[in-house]
Amino acid sequence: MTIRKTQRGRWMIDVKIRMPDGSLTRIRKVSPVPTKRGAEQLEREVRGALAAGTYGSKEDEEEVPTFKEFAGYFIETYATTNNRPSTVREKRRTLGRGLLEHLGRLRLHQITARHVETFKARRKKDGVGPKTINEELAILSKILGYAGEIGELTKAPPKIRRLKVPKPAFDFLDFKEGKRLIKAARRAPEPWCAMIPTAMWTGLRLGELRALRWEDVDLVAARLHVRQAADDENELHPPKSGQPRIVDLPKKAVAVLRDQQQHQRGDYVFSREDGSMLTRWDCEPKSKDAKHDSPITTVSRKAGLRRVGWHMLRHTYASHLVMSGANLLEVKELLGHASLEMTMRYAHLSPSARRKAVELLDGADGAPEGQHGGIAEDP
Repeated sequence: MTIRKTQRGRWMIDVKIRMPDGSLTRIRKVSPVPTKRGAEQLEREVRGALAAGTYGSKEDEEEVPTFKEFAGYFIETYATTNNRPSTVREKRRTLGRGLLEHLGRLRLHQITARHVETFKARRKKDGVGPKTINEELAILSKILGYAGEIGELTKAPPKIRRLKVPKPAFDFLDFKEGKRLIKAARRAPEPWCAMIPTAMWTGLRLGELRALRWEDVDLVAARLHVRQAADDENELHPPKSGQPRIVDLPKKAVAVLRDQQQHQRGDYVFSREDGSMLTRWDCEPKSKDAKHDSPITTVSRKAGLRRVGWHMLRHTYASHLVMSGANLLEVKELLGHASLEMTMRYAHLSPSARRKAVELLDGADGAPEGQHGGIAEDP
């Protein structure tokens, strides 16, 4: 038997007992009396109830919090301590999309694999995509796992199976389209005339562009240091991967930034007229309605291109690098990807990689050219 104090400051017991039929039963339970002595008394009562076959009454179940109650506790304690504010806000939104409605009234130990599968089926019926459903399942799994860690859930949580998600397609500008966009951007107002080319020639995320300071830019060494990113509330955090990175600049990017430096308004490379940080909504509209154009969409329309977004410029940067022969590991470092798997989506764009792979067949059997492994050539 183990008695310990949980992260919430409550005493709990962990009892293992051999039943008359030979089976081993394990009970993990939080003491209603918040003292070690109270937990010891609870342990005696549980052992007695198990021996008498009366353990598991309605009163015991009512001590387990509902999913809605514990989800609130999870957000206010675990999430706010371990996640950045933007992630906490996203988790709140994820919970509110459907989880609390479908599972909120159930107590933690009542949630079964059947409830999870029913939830998935309802969300699919509502037209929700598999990627969104998987995001909801991920936070459900995290909450139930955390409940087990701190003693609020005394049995193993149900196995949660994610939906298969097709690899996302991405769009990018080819070299000719990229030149047209840059040409149109030259006629755009500040700061877009410099921010759009910089985005396409560095691959920075929108939050990283907004947070970029002049102290992070070295035009002599032709590189910039990505140290932080801005979220929707203009709060600064480490980049998405959690690690800062160095991005080397092509000469054309250095020229654009050198010109931008002549219009410096404050600490930020791209800013509002008063020198303050651009908000996300300055750069892209809250609405996805086609009639609400962002500055970059306006420029792309003037260039005679399809609707272009900031992240498409990141895809364009990576695609142009790969198509020009850059190594995927180098592209990974420049983009700040956490894993090579994320960068591999661009692998099919490398003509040199495909050519080198095929050329390996010429020497696959170790035979000299023209001998074909001992097989006679046709006359």
